[in-house]
Amino acid sequence: MSTQDYLTVATVAELLSVSELTVRRKIAVGEIPAIKLSTDGRGAVRIPEAGLEAWLAGARVTPREAA
Repeated sequence: MSTQDYLTVATVAELLSVSELTVRRKIAVGEIPAIKLSTDGRGAVRIPEAGLEAWLAGARVTPREAA
């Protein structure tokens, strides 16, 4: 197993200044990569830090797109 760092949904929500529900929705549709820590559907979810950084890099917009 790698030594990659994993973030909680709450941490990602705080970093992005959005709600935890928004982060969970983006995970559900596959926008933000995540792993579940159990198979019963009730386990904790963790977001690989590298995956979040890659998603953010792909989400960047140019000044023209932001207008």
